[in-house]
Amino acid sequence: MVMIMEKEERQLLVEVSVLYYLEGKTQNEIAKELFLSRPKVSRLLKRARELQVVDININYDCDALEILRNEIKKKFNVKEVFVVKTLSDYEDTLREIGKAGAKVLMQEIQEGMTIGISWGRTVRNTVSQLKNKEINDIKIVELFGAMTYNLDDSDMLSIGRILSGKIGGKLYPLPAPVYIGDKNTRDVLVSNPIIKNALNMIKKCDLVLTGLGTVDGNANETIWEVYVESDTKERIKKNGGVGFICAHFFDKNGEFLDIDINRNVIGIETEDIKKNKIILVASGKKKSKAILGTLRGGYINTLVSDENTLRHVLELESKK
Repeated sequence: MVMIMEKEERQLLVEVSVLYYLEGKTQNEIAKELFLSRPKVSRLLKRARELQVVDININYDCDALEILRNEIKKKFNVKEVFVVKTLSDYEDTLREIGKAGAKVLMQEIQEGMTIGISWGRTVRNTVSQLKNKEINDIKIVELFGAMTYNLDDSDMLSIGRILSGKIGGKLYPLPAPVYIGDKNTRDVLVSNPIIKNALNMIKKCDLVLTGLGTVDGNANETIWEVYVESDTKERIKKNGGVGFICAHFFDKNGEFLDIDINRNVIGIETEDIKKNKIILVASGKKKSKAILGTLRGGYINTLVSDENTLRHVLELESKK
């Protein structure tokens, strides 16, 4: 019975999508034709996009975005910058960034590569937008320990598995907490064969896909709000911290803070972040300071973001 319902729902999503996108009918017209309410039609269209029943691709080549892209590239010496339009709904903007990030990732992946994968909504959005394509001899390694072990938290536990499933790669998980402060506990943990192997694989990464977080007090960041103790938060702020990438905190110039929490990460080290080929996917005005910091730090190879965010980054840079 469940299978029948799923097929019926998908058929309805397809029917509504065809009427709206291919036949050009309004939501009111579709509602009358299918004996539905207009809000129901609107919800179905949104769900069709979320489930990729409808795959909308927008060509973002336009003078304004090209000028912005080139300005970011030139000012910060970034190899590649991809800019999408900022949409009225933040979730829609994230979805567009995910599509752009997925396209970049597939262009960069080559046979025999080792890919480092971070956590977070934007990274998950990117991986979710990938098309299935088998690539030979691909290794995928989690870059740092888990921020949560809640099995219902799909953002935290499924990203590496989704990526490995879509491209046929072998996943090297890192089953450890993200931070361990006690040296004896840390030494025992990193001697575990599975964890030791994952840490060795991190050293061999050819490519890293990551988002970033902010230490802004208004931000809802898992590491910042849940994992970092209040006294450590104060030290990070006192030392000028503006954001974190791969669980490592940095200042406005992208320099990693010389504090215990950065040395206590179970995962990638700061020097490996700097030397890697990093694809950064990030969006939102609240993350502008953090994005600016990474750009000033000079270790971002490819940046994928949206127009409003990058314009705010340039505004901040002009005020230095």
